[in-house]
Amino acid sequence: MKDFFIVLKFELATMLKKKSFVISTVLVIIGAFLLMALPSLLQMDESDDSHNAVTNGDNTEIVDEASAVIMIVDDKHVLKDEGLFKQFFPNYEIKMTSDLNALKQGIHDETADAGFEIHDDLHYTYYVKNSSLTDMTSDHFESLLQTQYQMSECAKLGYDATMIQQIYQTPVSGEITVLGTDGSSNYFYTYILIFILYMMILIYGNQIGVGVASEKSNRAIEILTTSCSPNALIFGKVIAGAIAGVIQTAIMIGSVLAAYQVNADSLNHMLDPYLQIPSTVLTTFAVFGILGYLLFSFIFGAIGAMCSKVEEVNGATLPVQLLIIGVFMISMFTLSMPDSLLAQVMMYVPLSSWMCMFVNVAMGSVSTMQMLISLLILAVTTLLMGWVGAKLYRRGTLSYGNTLKWKQLVHVLKHKHE
Repeated sequence: MKDFFIVLKFELATMLKKKSFVISTVLVIIGAFLLMALPSLLQMDESDDSHNAVTNGDNTEIVDEASAVIMIVDDKHVLKDEGLFKQFFPNYEIKMTSDLNALKQGIHDETADAGFEIHDDLHYTYYVKNSSLTDMTSDHFESLLQTQYQMSECAKLGYDATMIQQIYQTPVSGEITVLGTDGSSNYFYTYILIFILYMMILIYGNQIGVGVASEKSNRAIEILTTSCSPNALIFGKVIAGAIAGVIQTAIMIGSVLAAYQVNADSLNHMLDPYLQIPSTVLTTFAVFGILGYLLFSFIFGAIGAMCSKVEEVNGATLPVQLLIIGVFMISMFTLSMPDSLLAQVMMYVPLSSWMCMFVNVAMGSVSTMQMLISLLILAVTTLLMGWVGAKLYRRGTLSYGNTLKWKQLVHVLKHKHE
């Protein structure tokens, strides 16, 4: 046990002092604060010019409100209520003309921002110099004509158009009482936590495998095995790598949350509803996530010990990486169908329960007994994988040249003594 803590302390200190670890962490912290502060910076720029700037039909900025002009050709006198026009276009001046060429020339010369030729009550042509995806002028004018047409037709029938409109626009209010799991509210943060767990295992697990393989390639592993037991080495290295990954991820997430809290007002507290994560969901995420993290860390460490060169690690770990990607895809599927048969089965399989159980707890309905059974299976599998990793680690330290084949690995596991 003493050797284990010595290895754990040394490996953890080494990982935390790596330039790549420090630089990547600092960059994420800076990026988080810049990203969250961006809306505030944009609002400051907009507020400086808000006293003399409006938006015209093609969403270009103009300095004087009076220069926002819409020219209209209305030979049939469809527009009868100028007040209605002001309601839909409060920042525009209307100029009526009977000459369509004058309208086109005004838009071309930019003396007018937009133009409309009204054919009848329900048909028109919109003229603009430069079109834009965010141009809503035509939509507003269409709503204007539609409203006026409705009012005109109601008047012909002797109905009060205003009262009819109020009836159709009367809202219906209701309350939702969730007696079980609120899947709609939990979806966002469940998706984010799944992605974080997926990236942690995929990135840091591979780093553990590369670290073990590099020690073997430079013969440092031979010195280590003479002073410490293989169990102490593999458990110390894997757990140290896992702790380093958790620390870095916690710092990154913490920096994002801190940056959000500082800029919450400028962001209109848009993330507040998604940060109310139930304690049961967080506990499940932590427990199953850590065990799954350790399980795959042991797998990556054992594979790294089987490789003679660092270059071999990526190829050797490819099946494991594909397995992790597959589990991630299954979790994405069960995220919308937590009560499906696939979700119920995968939450007991140790290679997938580390993620699928968390999804089921957050999005579906899982009993305490189901959680305990799945947790027991995952914990036993993780310990078993640690034991297997220690045996392979010890065998790998003595094996150089080609990577061990599956038959050799099975032979190693069948014998207690090499």
